[in-house]
Amino acid sequence: MLYKLNAVSKIIRTPREEITILDSVDFTIESGQTLAVLGASGSGKSTFLHILAGLDNPSSGEVLFCGKNIHTLPEKEKNFIRNRQMGFVFQFHHLLPEFSTLENVAMQGVISGMPKAEAFKKAEELLEMVGLRDRAGHLVTTLSGGEKQRAAIARAVLLSPKVLLADEPTGNLDPKTGEQIIGLLTRLNKEKNMTLVMVTHNIEIANQMQRIAELKSGALHEQKLH
Repeated sequence: MLYKLNAVSKIIRTPREEITILDSVDFTIESGQTLAVLGASGSGKSTFLHILAGLDNPSSGEVLFCGKNIHTLPEKEKNFIRNRQMGFVFQFHHLLPEFSTLENVAMQGVISGMPKAEAFKKAEELLEMVGLRDRAGHLVTTLSGGEKQRAAIARAVLLSPKVLLADEPTGNLDPKTGEQIIGLLTRLNKEKNMTLVMVTHNIEIANQMQRIAELKSGALHEQKLH
């Protein structure tokens, strides 16, 4: 079991009101699974993903990642888990414009202490896998939107994380390019046994995942797949 959530709540208090984003959520995610989290805008999907990543803290309850409560770990250990065992893909790719595609992908490894030659070799292999070998030496500012997202995915999986957390990864892409990105993510799941948790509002994309859960009024409801 990769994730186990026990009575996880997230409440935001303001001078005027108390907003419940997550309400005593119990949920498990097995290693190697693909999960889509659906929900209306403002339902708390991104907050849920950030709590899984240890980037945001629940108000109560516990989030076990590989058996450890990520929110009670020392900051150093929490950072290690995020850097080495989790990969992140967002709607906005966050690539560094002054560097080449290859440098952007390899940088994740170099920062984490991987020997530079090894990081660049692995980055080249991943760019080949995502279809960007011919763009390796180009500045990322010259890439199309779909190419930038593929580069961001390659960067996210450089260290072979246990889980890839994706927040609306096709949100800024046209339907055809978005479909290619989903195909790439599901391929990585199968070939690398990498768990995929993806937040989306697109039901067609969600239907390509093994599991679908909808976040509504603070509750996470798993949908039955036919």
